[in-house]
Amino acid sequence: MSSKKDIGFLLIHGFTGAHFEMQPLADFLIREGFTVENITLPGHETSEEDLMTKKWTDFTNFAQKELDKLKEKCEKVFVCGLSMGGAITLYLGATNPDIDGIIPMAAVCKPPDWRMYFLAIPYVYLIYPKYKNTESGWEDLEALKTHRSYENYPIKSVSQLFWMIRKIKKLTKKIEVPILVVFSKKDLSVPKKQAEWIFNNVQSKDKEIVEIVKGGHVIPKDAGRFQLFEVVEKWLEKRI
Repeated sequence: MSSKKDIGFLLIHGFTGAHFEMQPLADFLIREGFTVENITLPGHETSEEDLMTKKWTDFTNFAQKELDKLKEKCEKVFVCGLSMGGAITLYLGATNPDIDGIIPMAAVCKPPDWRMYFLAIPYVYLIYPKYKNTESGWEDLEALKTHRSYENYPIKSVSQLFWMIRKIKKLTKKIEVPILVVFSKKDLSVPKKQAEWIFNNVQSKDKEIVEIVKGGHVIPKDAGRFQLFEVVEKWLEKRI
């Protein structure tokens, strides 16, 4: 009989964020005895200028390499990501039918703002290079004090996010692995309808959708994290 150490989790943070936003979930899973890889995506935890040099495929390729390493170490593997990390989670779920399940949280699968469609215009970032990252919607203000992300959203990088979303939306309809779709009731960034779209369009026979009632967009770190831990624990009990 395999131990919990033989069950691995790949955790993926959000756009302009850091692995720290996934750390509370990582700590919970580690306490439960699982193997956890809480990755930092290329261009993150460095500088906005570094992020601007990266293409969306740099994110997905890096996540795939880390997933491959985890597969070598563990008998069962799950992927869990937040926001853009949730989108990458969907990507990995669609392209890795051998994994045991995915947990996209506040996953963005369609442009959440109509203005993102202007990013299809070539070199628009030369006219409008960046905009302020306003940390809104937090309920646990103590957790917000330790949250780390870039001060601005570089438009060149947001454009890469736009093209990633368009690609992953198509791939989402090919997902067949078990999936737990998580969204926050008070999320000001990614609306509930995105979670519902994911739930309704995946091909998975084993699928659930759960609403987190407290906190905002950064589910693993804000006030809803304790409900998240309970939800994940119950979901895993049926699958391991």
